[in-house]
Amino acid sequence: MSIHSRVQSIPTIPLGKIDFPRLTMGIHPYDGVSYQDEKRDADNLKLFGEVNPVADVIGHAVQNFGFSVAQVDHMNPELNRLHLQAIWETERRLQSDINLLAYILIPITLNGEIVSYLERAHSTLFGYDLAAVGEDAYMAQIKQDKILEYTVGGTLDNLVTPKTVNPYSQADAEKFEIDYATLEQYLGFFAGCKIFVADPGAEIDLLAAVGRFDLIQEYLDFLRDRFDTVISSVHHAGVTIPLIEEKGIDFDGYIVPVNQPGMYMFPTQDRVVDAVRNTNKPVIAIKPMAGGRYLGEKAFEYAFNDVGVESVMFGMGTIEQVTETATAARNVLGLRS
Repeated sequence: MSIHSRVQSIPTIPLGKIDFPRLTMGIHPYDGVSYQDEKRDADNLKLFGEVNPVADVIGHAVQNFGFSVAQVDHMNPELNRLHLQAIWETERRLQSDINLLAYILIPITLNGEIVSYLERAHSTLFGYDLAAVGEDAYMAQIKQDKILEYTVGGTLDNLVTPKTVNPYSQADAEKFEIDYATLEQYLGFFAGCKIFVADPGAEIDLLAAVGRFDLIQEYLDFLRDRFDTVISSVHHAGVTIPLIEEKGIDFDGYIVPVNQPGMYMFPTQDRVVDAVRNTNKPVIAIKPMAGGRYLGEKAFEYAFNDVGVESVMFGMGTIEQVTETATAARNVLGLRS
């Protein structure tokens, strides 16, 4: 079944073995993440705590703006399952398919413990960025980053650094493993789903930071046995993309934060822009509106025209928000709405 849309189709770009749309539905705020504050998170949970309101928005995006691909996740099982149910409900209502881009966390372990989001991992990544650009440039970058501030609890005083927590040593890194039994459980979350694109989580950055490119390749090979198209989320793109390409690791593309204010673009905005422009792989930009702080056509003009990404993924929100943002995005691409 094809997507039932009332408008001019969104153009596509080659991504691995598929044609991928230049505009894609992100998962926020349906997973409780606003990138604003706790009150906005709570408001979103009230708005989108049931299947039908979410399905109403997704249906609006599909029918009236031509969207055909949605990001899905497994890290917050209750809300992520609700989001999947809303996608299925939309497909039932419209009698059409929505292709899925699945974010799949990489369960990196040390001595049997998953380390991906432990404080030592954050400390290691802080040191990774610091070593790449120096303290002055890095601190100037993160001090203006309101998304980073949100993710660490509302104040940068909560940042974990090598001065506050010991990063992983090379000896630790040599003991890193990927827990494939846990990974199979993660993949089981998507049982019955039509996965269009597999997206290993941004834990790729941690593996690159400690030099475990062998594990990155191993994980990529594992996913390629199961999915036709495999890309990677990269939050520290200014360092990680050049490194993994230097090692000959061949993802089909990347998902990278790209926005004019430079939020969540590590180690610095300039380094990320350089990495995006210099890779020959397609880049899907996320956070184009800097967590709701940089709105309208200018957000998409920056990503598409100034930086040169191939595609943009953004959160949907309410029907009114979808109308405003999708219209702006389509206008930048020269599409009729």
